[in-house]
Amino acid sequence: MYMFNRKLIITACTFLCAGMLSAQSVDVKVGDESIKITPVGRMYLDGAVFMEDETSLDNGVTMSDLRLGLKAKYKSWEVKLDIGYANSKVSAKDIFVQYNLNKSSYVRGGNFIEPFGLDHMESSSNTTFISPNGSSNVFAPSRKIGLEYIGWSKLFWYGGGVFADNGAIKNEQDRGDDGYSGAGRFVFTPFEESGKILHIGLAGALRKADASGKDEEGSAKYLRKFKFASNILNTKDTRTAIGTTINNADFQAKYAVELIAAYGPLYLQGEYFHSNTKRRAGLPTYKADGAYAQIGFLAIGGNYGYSSSWSRMATPRPGSLEFAVRYNYTNLDGNEFSKGGTMSDITLGANYFLNKYMAIKLNYSYMSLGQNAALANENISVFSVRYQVVF
Repeated sequence: MYMFNRKLIITACTFLCAGMLSAQSVDVKVGDESIKITPVGRMYLDGAVFMEDETSLDNGVTMSDLRLGLKAKYKSWEVKLDIGYANSKVSAKDIFVQYNLNKSSYVRGGNFIEPFGLDHMESSSNTTFISPNGSSNVFAPSRKIGLEYIGWSKLFWYGGGVFADNGAIKNEQDRGDDGYSGAGRFVFTPFEESGKILHIGLAGALRKADASGKDEEGSAKYLRKFKFASNILNTKDTRTAIGTTINNADFQAKYAVELIAAYGPLYLQGEYFHSNTKRRAGLPTYKADGAYAQIGFLAIGGNYGYSSSWSRMATPRPGSLEFAVRYNYTNLDGNEFSKGGTMSDITLGANYFLNKYMAIKLNYSYMSLGQNAALANENISVFSVRYQVVF
């Protein structure tokens, strides 16, 4: 198994390098028709050094992401196949079929991110910081199997879809009906030009809890639960900083309010998240919330830009040097019956975009954890670095 995993990683790295050198579309003829195929891939080499409080944390380096895939386009149809190979495991990333209704709208079906949470909708290669903030980790969903519609114009972005929950792939002990969800997002952009951007957004989601095995008495009813958790803001040691599991769950309703503003080489981004989890048998509702704000400055690289099709900040141009600061507060102590802890953290970042494919990112994060956190009452500092290759 070890030999297989090592060969798998070496092979993936070889194709990644080859793809980066020739990352361009190729037209493949099929009879009188042609299909445009574009290779895609990425590699993240990360390192982390901790200044611990009480818990001994793991310093070192890791290949936190390694992916290979392709995009194919035929007339109004597009297909993306993106497979991850990090940590010697094969995992499904973006795998979908998309039909473009016109130049500014499409319908998509497959495995992808729900339209909820700026950091998690954004590709990790384009986010300002190496690790998402604690609130995004807790409240933003992961990839799901689903169907969605997305559209946009000069002033608006709108999208929504329906999705299966994590139970799309189950272990034997977790048998039961899959959960499901609906998610939507609406954005108003009164200003959308280089160096002058204003974005106001609202996202919401309603989710039925996934079944996770029978109850303690072995009855025909299946337990349903939701998990809320954030790690310690790095990719080397990913143990939980704060977290809780809400048993006897029925539905979760949550919303997020977004703000993006930019003027010249300065930009501001922030979100507020709120979640209510309704429980069965008359048990009290669990409430949790969190918020973050971050400021970026392009010391080299001109003005910030905006991506209309995704309704988010555009990646700075090659040769840009960016400095940023972020503050986050997450509260999982919403109820007496389940206290998952509080987490406040501040992160400083510096990013240099070497060229179209490569970037170097440096982060320093300081985290203060509350008395109910998994790492209770600890203060943790971590220095992180990333070298990324994306094509």
